[in-house]
Amino acid sequence: MAAVDMSLKIDWGKYRPTRAVLWRAIGAWASLSLVTTVLMYALVLSGRSDAVIGGDFTAFHAAARAALNGAAAQIYDPAYFRTLLPAAALTGEGTLSWQYPPSYLLLMTPFAALPYFLAFTLWSTATAAGYYAAARQVIRDRLILFAIIAGPAGFAAYITGQNGFFTAMLLLAACALPHKRPLLAGVAAGLLTMKPHLGLLIPVAYLAAGCWRAFGAAALTSIGLALLSLAAFGAEPWFAFATAAFETSGRIEAGIMPLAKMATPYSAALFAGAPALVAYLVYAASLGVSASFTWFAWRRIGDPLLRAAALIACVFMAAPYGFYYELIILTLPGAVIVMRGLERGWLKYERPALALAYSLPAFATTFSDFRHGLSLGFIVTLIIFILVLRRAMHETLGLFSLKPDAAIS
Repeated sequence: MAAVDMSLKIDWGKYRPTRAVLWRAIGAWASLSLVTTVLMYALVLSGRSDAVIGGDFTAFHAAARAALNGAAAQIYDPAYFRTLLPAAALTGEGTLSWQYPPSYLLLMTPFAALPYFLAFTLWSTATAAGYYAAARQVIRDRLILFAIIAGPAGFAAYITGQNGFFTAMLLLAACALPHKRPLLAGVAAGLLTMKPHLGLLIPVAYLAAGCWRAFGAAALTSIGLALLSLAAFGAEPWFAFATAAFETSGRIEAGIMPLAKMATPYSAALFAGAPALVAYLVYAASLGVSASFTWFAWRRIGDPLLRAAALIACVFMAAPYGFYYELIILTLPGAVIVMRGLERGWLKYERPALALAYSLPAFATTFSDFRHGLSLGFIVTLIIFILVLRRAMHETLGLFSLKPDAAIS
C-alpha cells in the first residue's frame, strides 16, 4: 500500500494578491479606520462616550500649540500640561504628560495650526503611509505587507494617533540601510533621537559593523535637531526635559504610568508585582543580553535584512519603557521570520509563536484596570526576540535544525 504524503505543502503564489487587489484591501482598511474614528468623534460630541479621539495625539496637538504660544518649557510640568488637554481632547480631564525632547516639537508644530480632528487624521494617515513605503523597499511580498498594515498592531498604531508608525519607519531605515544608503540610514537614526529610548542600540550596531558614514550622519542630524530646537524654543525646554526624563522612572515605578500598556522587561516586572530593585535587575540583564546579541549579529550576520531584524527585535528589550501602540515596530522582524520560513523552511514552534505574537496586540490593554497582572505587550516582545535569536543562531552557527516537513513548495 502506497504511503500517503501528509506533509503540509502550500502554493503561496495563489494567495499573493495583485497590485489592484492589494490597493483595494488597503483602501478598505483605511475606510474602516476612518469610519471608526468618526464614530468615536460623534459619540464624544453626543455625550455618549468619554473616549479621547485619537488617544495620545491629544498630547501632541496640545503641546505643539503651547510651544507656538511660547510655553515650550511649561509643558513638562504635568499640572500645567493637564490644563491644556480638555480642549484638545474635546471631553473630560486629560491625564497624559509630556516627556518628549524639544526636538519633537519641531515635527508637531505644523499640525498645531490645524483643527484637532483634521490634524489627527493627517498625522495617522501620513505616518502609516510612510511606514508602508519604507517597508515596501525591503519586503516585496504584498501579502505580508498587507498583513502587517492591517493587523492588530497596525490598527492600534493608527487609531491611538501615536507615533508608532513614525518610529517604525525610522527604525526600519536606520537598521536596514546603513551599508546600502548610509546617509539616509544615519539621518533616520538621528531623527529617532526624538524618541531616544528606542534607539539605544543603534550606536552599538553601527560600531560593530563599522558603519562610520551612517554613524556620522546620525550624529550630525541629532546635533542639528538640537540646535534647531534651541533656536526655535530656547534652552529652557531642554532643562525642563532633562528634569522630566529623570522623573519618568519614578512615575513608572510608582505605577502612575500605565504599566499594563507597556511592552518592556522593566515594566513587565513591575506590573507582575516585582519590587523595584528586582525590576531594575531584570532590565539590566535584558539590556546586557540585547546589546550582546546586537553586537554579535552586526559582526557575524552578512544578510542586511536579518541583521536589521536582530537589532529591531532588541528595541523593546533594551528600552526602559515602550507601549503597545509601538508594537508595529516588531512587525519587520516578524516578517523576516515569515520570509525565512517560506523560503528556507521553518524551525520548530515558529509558526504558532508568530501567530500568537501577531494576535496579542489586539488584547494588549486587557489588564489596564489592574494594578498588577501579566504584560501581554511584553510577551509579544519576548516572542519576537526569541524567534529572531533562534533564526540567527541557526543561520550563523548551525543550531536548531529545521523541521522535516518545513520545506514549503
